[in-house]
Amino acid sequence: MSRNLRSMFRRTSGFVTSTLKDTHSDGHSSLSIAYPCAFQDIIENIENTGSSSEVLSASCDKMKRGLWMRRIGRKKQVEYLFKLESSGAIVWKDGGKRLPLDSIKDIRTGEMASNYREQYGVSIKVSHLWVTVIYYVSNKLKALHVVANNQEELDVFMNCICGLVKLRMELMESISVPDNEKFANIHWHSTVSRRKEDETKDTLTFDDVRKLCDRFHIYCSTNHLKKFFRMADVNNNGLLNFQEFQTFVTLLKTRPELKQLWNSITLGRSAMSLQEFHQFLTQEQGEQASEQDAQAIIGRFKKTKDGGFTYDDFIKYLGAQPHAVEMQEDYDRPLNQYFVASSHNTYLLGKQVGETPSVEGYMQALQQGCRCIEIDIWDDDIGPVVCHGFLTPAIPLINVIEIIRKYAFITSPYPLIISLETNCNRENQAIAASIFMNSLGSMLYQNINEDGPLPSPNELRHKILLKAKKTKRVSDVFNPDLQNGGTMSWEGASSSYSSSYESELENMIKLKETKSASSANPTTIRRIRRVNIRKGVEVSEKLLTISAIYGLKFRNFSLPGSKTTTHCFSLNERKIDNLCNDRIQELSIDKHNRRHLMRVYPHAFRYKSSNFNPIKFWRLGAQFVALNWQTNDLGQQINLAMFQLSNQKNGMLHSGYVLKPLSLREPVPKLQDIPAHYDSFYQTPVQVHLKVLSAQLLPKPAETKNTKDELFAPFVEIEFFSDEELLQPPTVFKGGTKPSSPNAISTEVCKENGFNPVWGTEIHLKLRHTDFTFVKFTVKTGEFALALSCLKLDQLKRGYRHIPLYSQEGELYIFSTLFISTHIS
Repeated sequence: MSRNLRSMFRRTSGFVTSTLKDTHSDGHSSLSIAYPCAFQDIIENIENTGSSSEVLSASCDKMKRGLWMRRIGRKKQVEYLFKLESSGAIVWKDGGKRLPLDSIKDIRTGEMASNYREQYGVSIKVSHLWVTVIYYVSNKLKALHVVANNQEELDVFMNCICGLVKLRMELMESISVPDNEKFANIHWHSTVSRRKEDETKDTLTFDDVRKLCDRFHIYCSTNHLKKFFRMADVNNNGLLNFQEFQTFVTLLKTRPELKQLWNSITLGRSAMSLQEFHQFLTQEQGEQASEQDAQAIIGRFKKTKDGGFTYDDFIKYLGAQPHAVEMQEDYDRPLNQYFVASSHNTYLLGKQVGETPSVEGYMQALQQGCRCIEIDIWDDDIGPVVCHGFLTPAIPLINVIEIIRKYAFITSPYPLIISLETNCNRENQAIAASIFMNSLGSMLYQNINEDGPLPSPNELRHKILLKAKKTKRVSDVFNPDLQNGGTMSWEGASSSYSSSYESELENMIKLKETKSASSANPTTIRRIRRVNIRKGVEVSEKLLTISAIYGLKFRNFSLPGSKTTTHCFSLNERKIDNLCNDRIQELSIDKHNRRHLMRVYPHAFRYKSSNFNPIKFWRLGAQFVALNWQTNDLGQQINLAMFQLSNQKNGMLHSGYVLKPLSLREPVPKLQDIPAHYDSFYQTPVQVHLKVLSAQLLPKPAETKNTKDELFAPFVEIEFFSDEELLQPPTVFKGGTKPSSPNAISTEVCKENGFNPVWGTEIHLKLRHTDFTFVKFTVKTGEFALALSCLKLDQLKRGYRHIPLYSQEGELYIFSTLFISTHIS
């Protein structure tokens, strides 16, 4: 990759997570675009967009004419002409295939794409010309693999894509920054004229302005926009000149709630004094700041050196402030004293049955900050494979391990735990052990003392720990009677063996009875062969020797095995729920998890990969609460909030480890002492005062495009989730309503405005503590959810903050925010 292209990658890094977040020197560019906006104006007006436009303009011109590249598929490799459409999409196959730029999730080149190249059997000689584009189609991930003919054409392709996305982000940013005129300038020049003398001509009609807003998904009704158009149209002729158009943009961007806050501090003056700003910082925002600190902040955000700290400067300051407390964890305590971000059946991207496993599951989880992943190993003709038994197709274990090796520490230096479910014969177990040792090498950690404390995350930095299940020695690994029509014995089922296998097994046996081996395809035959495995597979010494943590079948908490440092009980959610029906057993779980490890995973009835609420299992002290990361439901939203995995700072994610509250860490000798021990930490109730003031740049969902825009009326539903009943449910102080849920409040609606709706709702509630309390904000219009944000309450910074908003699938709306104020005392 050329120096210019690497520079472009650095400038545009984060393409898909926040702001072209982070590009790695080995050719990985993580791109997370979830904010809908038009590329057309940018593509049509590239030459006026800045100093770096020359290379981008040339690249886009070449892409409009088309580049011949080889598309790599599973069955064939075909040369196609790839072109850039003015609407912002890459097309090929004479327009029959289309990849919209705003659907791209990730781009990989070079080393980071080698797994795909090897999978398709393509020579390493073209690795420097290989590009893999990961993108969304109907909320499913797809991959486009292409090989450029030479380095120059590769640079054209990459410069075009990354450059357009970078420009789009700069343009969208200009909407939210008060004094940035780029938004008005670029659209006037692209729509009307680039000549200076034409700026005084009355040219833009309301329809022109309406189309502009539609193209950038500025989500307001016609009536709302007409109000500002008339105010900007000074001579009332129904046309705007350039200055009037700038006035229209300024009016559209006006935020009355910020003006009110400004006036309350400055008493309406045009500039804020140092003393006023310092008082706001310390008393309202809860910052530890001296006057010198305040002066430095003012200097950073002032537009002019000699001028005062203006309203526009103040807005810039508020927009740049973090919404979440920066987590300063102590990583020197034993591993059992932490909650660990954990994934269930990581190889699946969809349902538990019938879905094709993919290494993408591991890439996504590890890039998000997951620290405990799962691998199910089964037999296949090609050797050990990863799959959900006979419920899914399979992928080679070596492919999975290579991806894990590359991504293991991409976001966090702290240990990665691999939970193994071993369902293969001894020969493939030996091959698997060899793969682990050869691929992971010195990263594997095996030296935990059975009798001493567990090592700390700091001691285990950049280490990978295998968790394998210790089993009793069994004789026959295979059941030859099954092939002759016999049935399988289900006695002695492992605690991690899904009961959904049973019904699927019956279907597979029926399939085998009705189809001859000659009529079944090879994939079906291999999946049927996996049925032959007994559930009591003996895990070989070769795997156990390289493991650091050992899974034990749970019987009770009194057996000697439950006292060893290296053991880990793995229980499904229903087993835990059943145990907790007995108060003694519930306290026993709490006591066990203060010293030892426990993993909780979804029950087999969640075949659609839904998630439970993880709070109750964290409250029991379970370290590895494993969820289906491919499903962004409430359980996963709370999970990401716990570990701040949605809160990115400088392109880095959190560690994936959270120290347990002290109330769950200190050993308690007797079961009966646990309730009193817990109560001793929470003597003083917590008061929470929350204001939901406004939102910015709400996205327009496809579901509402055919409805009348006058019916659009956004509101926010605020719901609290905790491990205990709230001492005082949320009550409305100002501007809200009470929905059906006892722990929820809704704001009033703000009609016809999705660009900057204002609510000004104030609520109050009282809690026993905030250790496991989460708040979810859902912005809706009618029954449609526009955007959401789920946060841990005690991780919210005090005062006025802009919190990020996400789609239902968990993708960040880059410029959409919710403006709130929080006081917790």
